[in-house]
Parts: sequence; structure tokens; C-alpha cells
Amino acid sequence: MAEQPTGKPGWTDDRQAERTARRERQRRRTRRRRLVAAALLLAAALVVAGVLAVGGGNGSTPRAASDSRRKAARATRSRRAFTFEPSGIVRNATPQPNWKPHTGPVPILEYHVLGAAPAGAPYPELYVGRSDFSRQMDWLDEQGYEAVTLEEVERAWYRGGTLPAKPIVLSFDDGYRPQFTFALPELRKHGWPGLLNLKAEGSDLYPSNVEAMIDAGWELAAHTIHHLALPPLDAGQLKEEVAGSRALLRRAYGVPVEDFCYPAGRFDDTVIAAVEAAGYTGATTEIPGYATRDAPYELARFEILGSSGVAGLAEDLRTYPG
Repeated sequence: MAEQPTGKPGWTDDRQAERTARRERQRRRTRRRRLVAAALLLAAALVVAGVLAVGGGNGSTPRAASDSRRKAARATRSRRAFTFEPSGIVRNATPQPNWKPHTGPVPILEYHVLGAAPAGAPYPELYVGRSDFSRQMDWLDEQGYEAVTLEEVERAWYRGGTLPAKPIVLSFDDGYRPQFTFALPELRKHGWPGLLNLKAEGSDLYPSNVEAMIDAGWELAAHTIHHLALPPLDAGQLKEEVAGSRALLRRAYGVPVEDFCYPAGRFDDTVIAAVEAAGYTGATTEIPGYATRDAPYELARFEILGSSGVAGLAEDLRTYPG
């Protein structure tokens, strides 16, 4: 593997100062923005009401209104995400007063489908029972862990941000429906966000599901467009799957999409170079272990399987390397 830098790729003191100044300006304008946003929402509601009144039974009117609402929500998320203003719907979607600087290792858990494996499922171990998942979240909470996004971890690692005493990232691959219907409310009980590694096309999630997860404080990361194994691809295909997936997700959801997830954990030096070139801050693998700041494009994860249970999770996290 190529040797990786110890700091955030491409980060400079000038960019740090610019971001700090931008955040300060944002705080001063927060109240004014909220008033403007409220006025815009009222105006949009009046416009939609007028269209409905004029359009009567025209079948295209409800869809136009829905598209308008979606565009407005996407614009709101874009402003919030690019100015480091998380939604705060869950507690750990934004740094808390008791968090401290942290540059040590952080565990990342990897989940796929939540629920019982159907008969004939090709990979039944990728199904984690919902009661098991709930018990695992409860156990983490009891042990003092607090879930955060990978973006928050990277902010602490490379830009002087803060984290809770025992941070952990809960990542969910591909975009399976129970990640919205079950994982989202379960994590919300604990005040935690998740990390959704979404393939840009062909997931089980509706756009409205993804939007709700983002609005609840979840991070959206790219998992290619078609979930192809990356090392065999030629340069054009590789760029499409890596850079193209980021562009699609950013355009669709109005969030930065700072991180990448290798399908099936497969990567090589050429793939890493493509991920760097696409502007990602980091990338997660299926290498077991704790993620560390000195390997931003080879971030290890603990894969949680149907047979793991609480005991397996506890064994994975038993020895903290920090």
C-alpha cells in the first residue's frame, strides 16, 4: 500500500483560517438567516397555495409542489453542511460542551442489513437481528461510548475539533431500507448520528429517506454508483464510480460527501489515488481494527455480523489501542 500522510490531505493553514472566519461570520448571521428563511418558507407556501388554486385537478401540480419543497430542503441542507452547522436533531450531530481534543484511534462499526436473513440469502451473516442491534446500541451506551460521524472524527484528527471521551462511528453500507426504518429511530434514542455509505444508484432507500437521515444529523458518504469492485476498472470507469458518485450525491442532497467506502473493502494504490483525486478526506475499508489518523484512505472497521451479538462486539472493542 502507498504510504499515507499523517495530516488531512490538501489541508493548509490558510484554508483553516478561512474556515474559522467563515464559521464566525455564520454565527453572527444565524438569527438573520432564520428570519429570512421563515419569510421564504411563508412565500413558498403562498405560491404553492396559489398554484393549487389555479391548477385545480391538474395531476402535475402535486409533483411540482413536492419538487419545490425538496429543492428548498436541499438548499437548506447545503447551507448548513458547507458552513459546519449540523441540524442538531440528535445530540451528537454537533460537538458538545464536554468534548475534548482527540487525535487517537477511533472504532468504526460496519453494518449492512438489520433484520432476519430470508431463506436462500447469499450472505446471511450480513443480516443482524434487530433485537441484537438494539442490545448492541444499549451496551455501547452503558459502556460510555458515544456515536459521532466520521466527519467529526476527521475534524478532531486534522483540524483541532473535539470528540467525546469514547467516540465511535456507526457505519451502514449500501442503503438498505431498515437503515432508515429501524437504525435511524434506534440511534435517535441515544442521541447519535450514523454514517450512511450509500451507492448512488440502486439502493433500497427512497430519496426522502436519505433526506430524513441527513436532516437528523447523519453523514452521507459515497459507496460508488453501481457497487462495482474497483481494482479491475480502467481509468475512466474508476473515475466515474469514485468521483462520479460524489458528484451525484452532492447534487442530489446538497451535502459535502467528504468520505468514501470501498465496495467489499477492495482497493489498491490506483484506487486510493482516484479517491484522493476526487477530493475525499478519507475512505473506509474492511480491514479489522481501529481507524487511525495516519491512514486516512485505509480506515479500518469492525464488521458486525449476524453471529456477533453483544459478546462479539465487546470482544472487538476489548483492547483500546489509544
